[in-house]
Amino acid sequence: MVELNPSWILKSLGQCFVCLDMDGLVVYASAAAIDLSDVEYYTGIDIVDFLPLVISNSNNSLSEELVYKDIVDCKVTLPHLNDSLFSLFVSDVLNDDGNIVGRSLSLLKDNPTPAHSGDEESHLDPLTELMGRQKFERRLENLVNDASTSSRTHALLYIDIDQFKLINDTSGHGAGDNLIKTIADSIGKELFVGDMFCRLGGDEFGILLSNVDIFEAQTVANRLVKTIKRMPFFWSGISHKTSISIGVVIIDEFSHDRESVMSQADVAMYSAKEAGRGRVHVYDKSNKKLSRLHDDMDWVHRINKALADDDFCLVTERILPLVDELNRTTIYNEILVRMRYNGDVLRPGQFMPAAERFGLMPQIDRWVIKNFFNYLQRNVELNSQNVMYSINISGQSLCQESFLDFVYRCLRRGNINPEIICFEITETVAITNFSVVTRFIQRVHELGGKFALDDFGTGMSSFGYLQELPVDFVKIDGLFVHDIDKNPVHEAMVRSINDISHVLGKRTIAEFVERQEVMEQLQSLGVDYAQGYLHGRPQDLVDQAKVNI
Repeated sequence: MVELNPSWILKSLGQCFVCLDMDGLVVYASAAAIDLSDVEYYTGIDIVDFLPLVISNSNNSLSEELVYKDIVDCKVTLPHLNDSLFSLFVSDVLNDDGNIVGRSLSLLKDNPTPAHSGDEESHLDPLTELMGRQKFERRLENLVNDASTSSRTHALLYIDIDQFKLINDTSGHGAGDNLIKTIADSIGKELFVGDMFCRLGGDEFGILLSNVDIFEAQTVANRLVKTIKRMPFFWSGISHKTSISIGVVIIDEFSHDRESVMSQADVAMYSAKEAGRGRVHVYDKSNKKLSRLHDDMDWVHRINKALADDDFCLVTERILPLVDELNRTTIYNEILVRMRYNGDVLRPGQFMPAAERFGLMPQIDRWVIKNFFNYLQRNVELNSQNVMYSINISGQSLCQESFLDFVYRCLRRGNINPEIICFEITETVAITNFSVVTRFIQRVHELGGKFALDDFGTGMSSFGYLQELPVDFVKIDGLFVHDIDKNPVHEAMVRSINDISHVLGKRTIAEFVERQEVMEQLQSLGVDYAQGYLHGRPQDLVDQAKVNI
């Protein structure tokens, strides 16, 4: 049988509890009591110095004399916490012989919702009435500083509501707001005096636990997950399953600063979601997978900053015709995005994996479309030439009901001819979102636009899907193209893709064309277009416009 340390049991109660010796000096204080105090070290100090309690309806401090008179319970306030009202319970501490050796004080908060007054009220979240983020971050910073100068450890719990967007989108914002408030209320009932609970924004919450170890923090987090799973949520007569994912970070002497702790908690929370949602994940600094995820989270912050500061830029890559009947009839370019960071211009492979992982691709897609259409509006001559511009869009954007409406508004606002626009999606996106993609392509065609299937040939059922997808262009994956003059298997693959595409009435574009021998082989196979560094590297949008003109 595992031996339980009495201090563990006291801490697990989560109550505001203080034990005094016969001289009125503090010998033990629970984590909740310490969190109410402004004093870092409690052992051996007077109760009045540790918790400056004031008897309610009088101005008398809870001095040693009052504690050791006949006070059994009363109402008290804490001036440094806006006179929050507590019920005080005083009990004798007896030894084995029945002699009084001390007193125990228990505090129970009377008003779970803090008194709102003056400046304090302005920092509360209006929906949940929880503490504002600014005060939460100050408290977190204090805990990080405390852990660095003492042996104490604390914990941050980062909470996210699972599938919140689905409920919010399908049932409306009223349902979303109600769910946030209901979950906040349920979590609040599980916490104790001294635990700081905050709405960080959207459907995310934070909890700070003082003077706890990893076991205690996990216990609290697991209890919250179970509570929300059992919580019924009904809206418009429909029952919704609810769950939360929690990332836990222990704040110790190795915690660098507030920002790094928040980032680690964010990473741990996303790991809980990736593991299946409705669970707890504790951040482990030695976990390589978490370390990579942490790197991705750093990219998330950079991407968000780039979106806010307009630090993306557009380049174009020429797509040239290979067959005579297409020659010189249309100038075909693919629009590509880059990100400026620390004086460098970053390629998509450096930032897009994180953007895809954390759902930022729709924001990037919209930035590209809005800015490119604005560019066409400023350069009217490009809007009237025999040109075609291909723009990549992500599967995340395709699944947004509002995305095509956004495209339509941008076309109409810029007076852009839809017939010069071709959207691209990868084969993988098309296969995994087949019905959504098909409907999207049909609507693009109704507007007058065109569609291309990118990276074709990598899927196991490529040809079967190709027959069903109403795309205009098939871009053959560069994996097969780059060495067709040397690899007969790849040459056969390219030949098959090209022939079947033509039978289906689709044009073909070969990617990764970097050598003259490859281009000549593609011409002999009858491939329609070639794209790659053989024809030049991507150019800034302004430079490419000069070439077109």
